[in-house]
Amino acid sequence: MATELCGSKLIAPYFGSSLYVWAAVIAITLGSLAAGYFYGGKLSEKNDRVKKLSLVLLIAALYMGAMPFIANLFGPIALRFGLLFSVTISALLLLSVPMLLMGAASPLIISIQTQNPNESGRVSGLVYSISTLGGIISTFLCGFLFIPSFGISTTLFVFASLLALSLILIHKSNGFKAAVLLLMFLVSGFTSKTPLKNCIYQSDGMLGKINIIDDTIENLLVRKLLVNNTVQSEMNIQTGKSVSQYIALLDSNLSLTQNKKALVLGMGGGLTSNLLAEKGYKVTGVELDERIVEVAKNYFHLHKSTLAIADDARRFMNNCNEKYDLVLIDVFKAEEQPVHVITTESLNRLKQNLQENASLIINWHGYLKGERGLGTSILLNTLKSAGFNYKMVAASDKEDERNILIFASLKSSDVKKYEIQEVLESCDLINTDAKPLLEKYNALANQTWRKNYILYYYSAN
Repeated sequence: MATELCGSKLIAPYFGSSLYVWAAVIAITLGSLAAGYFYGGKLSEKNDRVKKLSLVLLIAALYMGAMPFIANLFGPIALRFGLLFSVTISALLLLSVPMLLMGAASPLIISIQTQNPNESGRVSGLVYSISTLGGIISTFLCGFLFIPSFGISTTLFVFASLLALSLILIHKSNGFKAAVLLLMFLVSGFTSKTPLKNCIYQSDGMLGKINIIDDTIENLLVRKLLVNNTVQSEMNIQTGKSVSQYIALLDSNLSLTQNKKALVLGMGGGLTSNLLAEKGYKVTGVELDERIVEVAKNYFHLHKSTLAIADDARRFMNNCNEKYDLVLIDVFKAEEQPVHVITTESLNRLKQNLQENASLIINWHGYLKGERGLGTSILLNTLKSAGFNYKMVAASDKEDERNILIFASLKSSDVKKYEIQEVLESCDLINTDAKPLLEKYNALANQTWRKNYILYYYSAN
């Protein structure tokens, strides 16, 4: 489990953590374990099973320790190919070897511990129950302690070292013990990694890898918040203002006000919250990742009047009793949209938190046409099913280069600046809790977005 979790996190900086990444990771993990069980069964038929078990686990430990090096070596190369192919190959390179070898260990251990055929059932049950219990413990340790506290590379090395230590404790040969220690010392070099250029903050965690870098763009010094190597917020360091076209578009459609309340679901670096505070709103910002809340305060000058809360957007809404004049939903993480936030049921619940003339604004990708526009059609159908009227605005007519802002309200919406009237792909589906369709029908748009982003980002660097 430690290998699977860390493997998925090593892939995420290159390909995100979408459904496709997790599907590839889980499929490769299960397939490799199945092959390992078969291979281990074959090995258990031969002599020197203890020696074979030691060799299998030693190679697995060495490979685990080298996984960060393998990811950094092959990740940039895999970016040159199609997304699905790249994700699958990357998962195969990272996970197949250690998973196959650790899968092979179980049949070998069972065969070593079984003295007569009558004991086979008891020994098998004991081995697999201990293995499962170890998986549960390692999952909790990785998720709640090791990855957030020490990072992915160190976590892998710790678990690889524990595996190697078990070999040292059970093996009698001093030469073998010395060889294991030497090899693990050499592998420890793979845990070190070169930080991103101009990186001033870095943190690994179950919710992603966070970096803050100060970069120069067209003679401007720009601070960027990156989650899994994807830019989430960009701020001109001299002015403290966003350089994002999306926030400029939002600014052009908001007026100054007083004594009104705004809710931002998906606060990120806090630059949209700062804009709303400057417009006169009393802002509550909700962000799933507590680290990003701290980053917004410490690195992006989050307005002191903003109430920042670390919580899931849907969970916050379900427990919220406030009423807001404006709600902004900006829950994108790279190309991923937490679709549970924008179901019919979620939007109906949100209506309880809206003032009579309140506005709901949703930040969305730029695709409206063809198969890539199906997700947008479903989102708009879902808004209509919940009783909202809407207008769409965009600063460009190029789908690959824009965000769309959807302005919705329970009453007729006013004319907006940069309003678009493009024809959408025909679709009558809606996104509900029982049938969350958005991730499926947004798949092509998400793939296209990720591909375009990777091409732009890596060609520029």
